[in-house]
Amino acid sequence: MKICVINNLYPPYNRGGAEIVAENQVKQLVLQGHQVFVVTTRPFTRFLPPNIKKLEENNVSVYRFYPWNFFSIYFIEKYGYPVRIIWRIIDVFNFCSYYRIKKILEEEKPNIVYAHNLTGIGYLLPRLLKKLAIKHIQVMHDVVLAYPTGLLLKNKEESFENRFFLRKIYEAICRFLFNSPAEVHFPSVWLKNFYEQRNFFPQSEKKIVSNFVIHKENLLIGKKLKSPGKINFIYTGRAEQHKGILFLIKIFSQLGIANCRLLVVSSGTLFNEAKTLAKKNSAISFENWQSMGKTRELLNLSDYCVVPSLCYENAPTAIFESLEAKVPVIASNLGGIPEFVEDGVNGYLFEAGDSASLTNIIKKLTK
Repeated sequence: MKICVINNLYPPYNRGGAEIVAENQVKQLVLQGHQVFVVTTRPFTRFLPPNIKKLEENNVSVYRFYPWNFFSIYFIEKYGYPVRIIWRIIDVFNFCSYYRIKKILEEEKPNIVYAHNLTGIGYLLPRLLKKLAIKHIQVMHDVVLAYPTGLLLKNKEESFENRFFLRKIYEAICRFLFNSPAEVHFPSVWLKNFYEQRNFFPQSEKKIVSNFVIHKENLLIGKKLKSPGKINFIYTGRAEQHKGILFLIKIFSQLGIANCRLLVVSSGTLFNEAKTLAKKNSAISFENWQSMGKTRELLNLSDYCVVPSLCYENAPTAIFESLEAKVPVIASNLGGIPEFVEDGVNGYLFEAGDSASLTNIIKKLTK
C-alpha cells in the first residue's frame, strides 16, 4: 500500500514530539512493507519561491517546500503576537500549500494520507483529501484546532484571549475545514474528550492510538541510584514558559540540597534565561538539545525525569523516552499525563505550577 505522511516539520528540523512521532510512524510503515513518502516544509525566514524539492532520506522520498507566508513555523517563537495573527490567517487558508500538495498527491496517488500537525502547512488539506477521494487519517497532537497557539495553560482557561470572539471564530473555521476525516487518532483519552466536547470530527471513527510503547511497570520498588549518594534529575524539553522550565529551576535553586543535581537538556527562546537564572547554582547544569540517541544516554545516567508542564499536555514525548529507559517520571497532574504516569508506580504526580507539591516530592526522594 502507498502511504503519505504529512507533518509541518520533519527531522532534522525538530520543534517537539510531533516530528519524532511522524518519523517513527514512517519507519514502522516501511518495516510493515508499505511504500511511504513524506510531505513537509523547509524552514525559512523570508518570502521564497514555494518550489518543491524531492529528496531521498533514509530510503524514503521526502518532499520539502516553502509554504507562502512571512516565515516558517520553525521560527514562530521569534515573532510577537501581532505578526503571528497575520501569519495564522494566511496559514489557515494557505492556497499555495494546497496546490503544491495537490500536485504531489496527484503524481504519487497514495491510498492513505496520515496528516499530523498542519500548522505551517495549512488547514485546507482535509478539503483537498476529500476532493481527491484519498483516505484521510488525522493524528492529533494538541489543542491547536481550538486554541491557535496549541496551548491551554492551567488557571488561564477563562482568560480574555481564550474567551475572545476571534478565537471562537477560529475554532469554528477549523471545525468546518477539518469536518470528518475517515479516522482521527488521539494519543490520550483526554485529548479525544477535549475535541468531542467541542463537536469536532462528528462522523469520524475516533481511536486512541499511542505514539509510543507505554511502559507502566513499577520503577520505584527497589529503586537504586545511578551514582550512590547523589540523586540526578533531568529535564528534557523545550525551553518555553508553558513547559515549566523556569518554574523548575527556581525550585531547585531554593532547595539547597547537597546531594541533588539537575541536568537541563533543552533549546528554545528561554534557554539563555534559564541558564542565567541558574548561574549561581552549581547543582544545575545544561546541555543543548540532543538527538534521541544522545538523550537516551543522558537518561541512562539519570534517576528521575521531571516534566513540570504548566499547560494541558496530551502525551509528552519526554515521558515515553524516560519510561522506555526505565527512569521514573515526576510530572504535572494535568491533561493526558496521568494516563501514562501512575503515581507511586512509574513516577510521581504533582499539582501543576504548585511549588510546594513538587518540592515535597523532591525532598522525600532526597532524604
